[in-house]
Amino acid sequence: MPVDHATDMRRIITGVVLAAVVILVLTVRGWPLLAFIMLVSALGLWEFFSLFWGPRGRIPTRICAILLGWGMLVLTWLHRPQDALVFLGAGFVLASLNFLFRWDVVGEETAFAPSGIFMAGLAYVPLLLLPATYLSTTKLIFVLAAVAASDTTAYFVGTRFGHHKLWPRVSPNKSSEGALGSLAGCVVFCVIYGAIFGTAGIISFALLGIAINAFAQMGDLFESALKRSVNVKDSGNLLPGHGGVLDRADSVLFAMPMFAVVDQWFHFF
Repeated sequence: MPVDHATDMRRIITGVVLAAVVILVLTVRGWPLLAFIMLVSALGLWEFFSLFWGPRGRIPTRICAILLGWGMLVLTWLHRPQDALVFLGAGFVLASLNFLFRWDVVGEETAFAPSGIFMAGLAYVPLLLLPATYLSTTKLIFVLAAVAASDTTAYFVGTRFGHHKLWPRVSPNKSSEGALGSLAGCVVFCVIYGAIFGTAGIISFALLGIAINAFAQMGDLFESALKRSVNVKDSGNLLPGHGGVLDRADSVLFAMPMFAVVDQWFHFF
């Protein structure tokens, strides 16, 4: 695969700026961190809906979803997750009513599609972001950096040594070599981070690295399949060299909830 040095440089610069912003909000925490998570949720939802409805389609529906997502995030941040789920339930009720009133007006085959997309957006972005509101700084840095290590090694190994397609129908540019590089980079990072900050053994962190990488790659492939289904290359163009917010956050959206669940049962830090 040919190496585009200009793209590499844009990608590196954007990655450094993003890392600086993330480190800043994680250091300050409190409202700045919550505001950053809410911003990511809003931008991610907007990009998700744009994949199906175009850049300006169904604006009121998007705003409603963003507000519901914000409610979920704020209440979880306030240690009231049971109330946060009420917002998800409210979204389902609104989507159901939309379907009910559309069903007798439009074609039966298309009546449910907008409601399904609405609920999929709520489940895909703000719901999967909930752990970011309560995980400690050490754990958040661990997950974000592990995913970054996965993505970075996948990109540079794949662009330079990738010759065998991983899943061409879903993502034509991803290679098996890049996937293996991603796995190796993630495991090495997790072992090193665990040795410095963790309380579990090296084998435990190596296994955790395998799990994080598996979910990160699934998240990446899922978003690639979404884009392929609507014939677009990137979810947006907000981040030079990376595409949109979803293009950057897709792996984290799958890996973070997995880690949050495992963290309830096993103590790594």
